[in-house]
Amino acid sequence: MKIVGVLCAFVFIIVTGAECAKILGVFHVAGKSHYMACSTVMKILAERGHDVTIVALFKEKNPPKNYRQIVIDGLYEKASGEIKITLVENFSIYPPMPDAYFAYPTWLCNYIRLFSATTKDLFATKSSVLMTPVSFHSMTTMFLEMFFNHTNFKEFMKSNEKFDAVIVEEFQSEAIKYVAHHFNAPLIVYSSVDANEWTNPFQGNPDTPSYHPCHALTHLTNHMSFMERVENTLFYAYDKIFYHLIAFPAQNRLLHRYYPEAPDLKDIAYNVSLVLFNTDLSVHEPMPKVPSMKDVGGFHIRKPKPLPEDLQKILDNAKHGVIFFSLGSTVKSKDMPKEKRDLILRKFSKLKETVIWKFEDTELPGKPDNVIIRNWLPQNDIFAHKNVKLFISHGGLFSTMEAVYHGLPVMALPIFAEQEVNALRAEMGGFARHLPFQELTETSFSEVLDDLLSNPKYKENAKTRSSIMRDKPMDPADAINYWVEYVVRHKGAPHLRSAALDLEWYEYLLIDVILFILTMVGAFLFTVVYLYKLWPKRRSSIKQKKN
Repeated sequence: MKIVGVLCAFVFIIVTGAECAKILGVFHVAGKSHYMACSTVMKILAERGHDVTIVALFKEKNPPKNYRQIVIDGLYEKASGEIKITLVENFSIYPPMPDAYFAYPTWLCNYIRLFSATTKDLFATKSSVLMTPVSFHSMTTMFLEMFFNHTNFKEFMKSNEKFDAVIVEEFQSEAIKYVAHHFNAPLIVYSSVDANEWTNPFQGNPDTPSYHPCHALTHLTNHMSFMERVENTLFYAYDKIFYHLIAFPAQNRLLHRYYPEAPDLKDIAYNVSLVLFNTDLSVHEPMPKVPSMKDVGGFHIRKPKPLPEDLQKILDNAKHGVIFFSLGSTVKSKDMPKEKRDLILRKFSKLKETVIWKFEDTELPGKPDNVIIRNWLPQNDIFAHKNVKLFISHGGLFSTMEAVYHGLPVMALPIFAEQEVNALRAEMGGFARHLPFQELTETSFSEVLDDLLSNPKYKENAKTRSSIMRDKPMDPADAINYWVEYVVRHKGAPHLRSAALDLEWYEYLLIDVILFILTMVGAFLFTVVYLYKLWPKRRSSIKQKKN
């Protein structure tokens, strides 16, 4: 099989004209789901024959031969201690509060601490929506501070290696983009969310708050009511002011604290050759994108592998079908509040379907006979089985895409971050119902579950969405490889760069043009009025001369 793989790679190189490139991936976010996505991108490139180096917080057990790992060990554990995830009380996440190393002004730190003392959950309560940019930037800056200060990263940055391209994850962390400048290589950005305020400014992509949610973690979709557009517009202005006055300067100071010789961050952050979005029209709404922005959603979905014998038997023998239940890699079902867990189990006990639940414990008190628990499950492989009828999910994007790919209806129980908007989009797509976990009751859970199981429209819409996802001129994994090679071949592909990036903000918004036109119109009106007022005196003077 290895020989066949080598031959295939050789044929691919001959056919496409591609050559083996040295590609560096630097991924600083302390989240397992983020790492899984970014490492999958790098493994795709390694499988196509490229020489890959990845600097990240986690380590692959069985990496490809041409997949070198530089592990930033201990950082995930340290970051996990800073970010408190409280599942027992309210199933939500508490972001860290800024400290001295966040490079915030003292007055802002005091404001944050005062505000957070009176706000229980910064992500879940609408009253704290103004704190979202602040708390989010605190978290991302914390990740960067730890990453830049790690011995392994410092040693790697001292190397004189050469790379053909550098890939980083966009997480409102502009300072990490310096790595590409440091190694004098084209910069490629991977984004786990669609075009937004993190990526648009640096590609010259239009911001359209009239129909585009201004923040990646908002609860809004592209279809907003009048009041939602008012909310979105006000938050858009607030977010821009905070970013340009506080967040970006803080990133710049952080960069120069560790790399004093670095140019101004503005000269680095706007020099992005390519952005790869984990987005797909089957689950996302259409968005304008400049040519340097590419959708590659679904790249993580691979051909299903054979199931373990015990799971295969369970699925084959499920005469009434299977419901698959998982809350993803960050949230653990075993930490679910007892009252929520019990109401879910009571409903499951009344079903004829078999329920397979990713539950991270060996025991589940009150578990009915039709519920099977495992601490780990091959989700994509299970979805491919013909007996699976429904997926109960936390609303994570990767999981939603896998369900869509296999044509499965989804019951989304969003918990935090972007899961709510993912769930709302799925519901708008007609293949899902969404029920925020914090609003879960026995009545609401039962009603939504029964509707999804009994109404055929959800399955039909899921199949339609699956057809959209599969109907592509190129497989997403191949698209990643193609566009990365494209950037390498064309030395950063500067011809993809939008002219909008060469304009100052007031030029981009036509403020100078508008002021010029207003000035000219004002001058014209002033002249007309002046001449109008002057004319009677002039006419009187003429009459006097005639007389």
